[in-house]
Amino acid sequence: MSTQSGLIEVRDLNINFKAKGETVQAVKSVSLNVQPGEFVSLIGPSGCGKSTLMNAVAGFIKASGGVLTLDGGAIDGPGSDRGVVFQQYSLFPWMTVRKNVEFGLRMKGVSPSQRETQARTLLGLAGLLAFENHYPSQLSGGMKQRVGIVRALATGPQVLLMDEPFGALDSQTRSVMQEILTNMWQRLRLSVLFITHDIEEAIFLSDRIYVMTARPGRIKAELKVPLPRPRRAEMMDTPEFTAMLRSIKKLLREESFAAMGSELSEGGYDGLSMEVGPEGVSHVL
Repeated sequence: MSTQSGLIEVRDLNINFKAKGETVQAVKSVSLNVQPGEFVSLIGPSGCGKSTLMNAVAGFIKASGGVLTLDGGAIDGPGSDRGVVFQQYSLFPWMTVRKNVEFGLRMKGVSPSQRETQARTLLGLAGLLAFENHYPSQLSGGMKQRVGIVRALATGPQVLLMDEPFGALDSQTRSVMQEILTNMWQRLRLSVLFITHDIEEAIFLSDRIYVMTARPGRIKAELKVPLPRPRRAEMMDTPEFTAMLRSIKKLLREESFAAMGSELSEGGYDGLSMEVGPEGVSHVL
């Protein structure tokens, strides 16, 4: 996978919806980017517009204003240049694991032999080759989600969009899936935009994290993750990880109060970009 493609740019994005005859603003003046080959997470309080923003990048919904591009071209609908993974597995129950992975390739007219080779290569990378002839009903939740990720990767997208992909998994399976995903990303190096509520998950996986405000969703802070790669579970015990966890918890606590209409929210961080080191936020960019 070339690291010269997969540049997502979002500038002054607004997304509005009609609800009971009134206009509701879900996303307001959001600007962010995902560099080629970069892993970026979006995190924020429930209802802040994270999934709405990702759906706009996927081309599933139209923005009300602003600029949304992939490699300089306007995003005006879904495309094979973006693979999407949701929390629900969405596998075809009547197809085997390999046939599920081959589905997108078949739709693109790829020959049967090439489909099989590509599917088996990716299944091997995900540790699923031994299950290629199994059906989804025969798999655990974590295995189903691995198949979903492999299927999204099979068509060779420049970007992988992931909306709470591990949200339905138990904590132990989720931890294993995080390591599998970061190892696969390390090998493929495509651009990833990852939506999550889990702060530790965002830190462990990401190069950068955008923290969103309560609705209407805006960018509250941008944080660089100071952890080296490859990532290992024991990194979660380091001072750098702990300091970043504490900083993001503080930011989200403020937004959670704001989302509930509380005056306890301190505010004052809107639009900040911060470096985080062992002692927490070291300076504002």
